[in-house]
Amino acid sequence: MKKLVSLLAIIAVLMLNTLPAAGQGVFISSENGDKISIFDDVDVKDPVNGNVVTVLGDISVDSRVSGQVIAVFGDVTVDSQISGQVVTLFGNTILNKNAIVNGDVITIGSLSKTGGARVLGHEVRILGESMNLDIGALLYFRLAIMILFTLAVLIVGLLILTIAREQYTSMSKSIERNTGRKLILGILSLLAATILFLLLLVTLIAPVMYIVVLLLSTITASMYLGRLILKKFSTSNSIYMEFITGLISITLVKLLIIFLVAQQDPLLGFGLTGAFGFLVLSMGLGIHIEERYISSKK
Repeated sequence: MKKLVSLLAIIAVLMLNTLPAAGQGVFISSENGDKISIFDDVDVKDPVNGNVVTVLGDISVDSRVSGQVIAVFGDVTVDSQISGQVVTLFGNTILNKNAIVNGDVITIGSLSKTGGARVLGHEVRILGESMNLDIGALLYFRLAIMILFTLAVLIVGLLILTIAREQYTSMSKSIERNTGRKLILGILSLLAATILFLLLLVTLIAPVMYIVVLLLSTITASMYLGRLILKKFSTSNSIYMEFITGLISITLVKLLIIFLVAQQDPLLGFGLTGAFGFLVLSMGLGIHIEERYISSKK
C-alpha cells in the first residue's frame, strides 16, 4: 500500500509539472525505436523504424514509418509511406499526394485525401463530415465521460510504465498465463471493491481508491489485449505499444457499441457497454492481483 501511495504521489507531481509545460511536451523513448510524445507535435523528417504516437499533439509524416502512426486528440498529416496503420482519435487525418498507407486508416474525425494518396487497407471513418449522427444528450454525456476516462488512463498509464518499466515488462511476459483464473479473481475482486465503495461512499478515501482501482485495472487490461493483437504481427513489442494498442482497441469497441447499438436501443447499448467494461476491468484487476501480489510471493 505504501508503494502504491508513493507511486500515485509521484504521478500527481509529474502531471502537475507537465500540464503547465505543455509547450515543451513530454517524450518517451522505447527500445523498439518508437517515438511517443505527450502535449507536443511530432515531425517525422527522418525514417522511423518503430511507431509514432502522440497525445494532445499533431503528427506530420514526411519520411517513411515502419510501424503505426497514432494520434489521440491531434491531427495526422501524411506525405510519405507508412507500413502500418494510421489511427486518429478525435482529430483530422490528411493524406497528401505522396501518402501511401499499407495498412488501414481509422479516423474518429475527418479524413481528406488529395490526388495520388493511396490507402492499401480499409478506410474506417467515425464522425467527421461524412457522417450525420444524432444521439441523445445522455449518450453524449456517456461519450464525454468515456473520453475523459480514456485520456486519464492514457496519461497515467504512460507515466506508470515509465516509472515502473521493469515491473510491468516482467508482468507483460507472463500476462497471458492462467487467463481464466485471473478473470474469475478479477470479477470477485471488482465486485468486492464496488460493494466496499458503495458502503464507504460518504468518505473521501473510498472514491479516490476506487478510481485508482479502475485506472490500474484498465492499464493492465490494455496491456493484455494489446499484447494479443501485436503478437500476430511481431513477437517483439514494447510495453508502451502493447498498452496503447490495447487501450485504443477497447475504446473503439465502446465507441462502436455507442454509435451503432445505442442509437437504435439506448438501454441495450448502455447494457453492452457496461458488460464489456466490467469484463475489461475484471480482467485487468485479476492480472494485476495475480502478477503483482500472488505470483510474486511464490
